[in-house]
Amino acid sequence: MKTGLNAKGLAVYEALVTLCLIGVLTGVVIVKYYRVFQEARETAIKAELVNIRTSINLFKMLNGRYPQSLKEMTEKKVMYSARIGPDKYTGPIFLKESYLMEYATDKEGSIIDAFGNPLVYDAIKGEVRTTTQGYESW
Repeated sequence: MKTGLNAKGLAVYEALVTLCLIGVLTGVVIVKYYRVFQEARETAIKAELVNIRTSINLFKMLNGRYPQSLKEMTEKKVMYSARIGPDKYTGPIFLKESYLMEYATDKEGSIIDAFGNPLVYDAIKGEVRTTTQGYESW
């Protein structure tokens, strides 16, 4: 009756191998998930910076100066001239939207990026950048 003892030993061995495979697969999935999550954050930072920089350029084009702060861009409404029909000039039209939509902010009111670090704005040059380590030059 050696088959009964061998069958029990084989079942324990199979269970151990199965647990090891599950552990390896779980580790691979976790690493892959972290990498995808990191890439999503990087894409979010790129998109935020492009949107904010475009808004800064629009602000300068319409107002002749850079905004004093990013907060000014969230508070001030867009103003531009428009025509209704081919010959009718209606004058300045105020839109309900601001130059920059609301972003996530920290306790001090600074806009934060996808990693939770504040953005830095230079009002003289009209440049914005992130303070997240490794992404400062984006």
